[in-house]
Amino acid sequence: MRTKLSIAMVLSLAAMPAAAQQQPQRTIRFAAMDENRDGAISRQEWRGSAQSFRTHDWNGDGVLSGDEVRVGARRSNDPREPDPFDSDQRDYQFTDWTARGFTAVDHDRNGRVTRDEWHFDIEDFRRADHNRDGWLSRAEFLGGDQSTDDDRGDRFDYLDTNGDGRVSRAEWHGTADRFAALDDNRDGMLTRTEMRGGNQPPPDLFTSVDVNRDSVITRDEWHWSRASFDERDTNRDGRLSRSEFGEAALETRSGAYRQGHERGLVEGRQAGREDKQNGVGWDLEGQRELEQADSGYQPNIGARAEYQSGYREGFRRGYREGFGT
Repeated sequence: MRTKLSIAMVLSLAAMPAAAQQQPQRTIRFAAMDENRDGAISRQEWRGSAQSFRTHDWNGDGVLSGDEVRVGARRSNDPREPDPFDSDQRDYQFTDWTARGFTAVDHDRNGRVTRDEWHFDIEDFRRADHNRDGWLSRAEFLGGDQSTDDDRGDRFDYLDTNGDGRVSRAEWHGTADRFAALDDNRDGMLTRTEMRGGNQPPPDLFTSVDVNRDSVITRDEWHWSRASFDERDTNRDGRLSRSEFGEAALETRSGAYRQGHERGLVEGRQAGREDKQNGVGWDLEGQRELEQADSGYQPNIGARAEYQSGYREGFRRGYREGFGT
């Protein structure tokens, strides 16, 4: 039997704000965190790390709202300059999941991105490779394959809030389907190896970026800021050799940088050896030492920022050396 609305009820509904009338039908990502039911999520409501929150706060306004919490939404095609390139030893994260980004990494223009064409963190690739066939279709890349809410920007280190080396379902912010797809042993936990699809180091970055394998990197093979390219192109020929691509000569750097670099090399080698021996697998960007990067620093050495920069570069190089031995 139908229930008729009285005139009073109709007038009452009409007086309510549209958002309030639609409240029961509202569906947002991370809805369980929206404690005050205002359709937005503050940092205080967010259940996770600060870095994880920043990953989802696309406009940097300190709150998740609008498309940031809409199911299936994607970061807009941001016309800003790409991120700078500061080390040939980093595992860079990919952020431009747009048609423009797909074209940039699909070097042979065959409509799919293979592992050889991918020069970024393998975790990002695995999160996007929904059918696990080893390459990304345009639909997978853009999120148009019915797996739109896979939360691929939230890396393992950001999600592992209790630091136990595993990501539980409670720590996970993506869909249950994507969690299950990554959980290879079906134990209800994701390890770093499961998130990465392996525990081996990434390929040499220079070789990876040099898509046509001609031993130089041209601007159309470059994925970072133009300023980063020009800074390394010391002979101004529009191409980067391996030496130009790598770290600048240490003798040109400050004393604080050199001392930090030396300390980072030693501690990076040790960390790499330990991870390899303990079966942890490749975990460079997850190293706690890279966060502060000031181990051994004393004010009389020089600028702390310079020391940290040198330490991070030395640690990354040392980690690969230690892991490979």
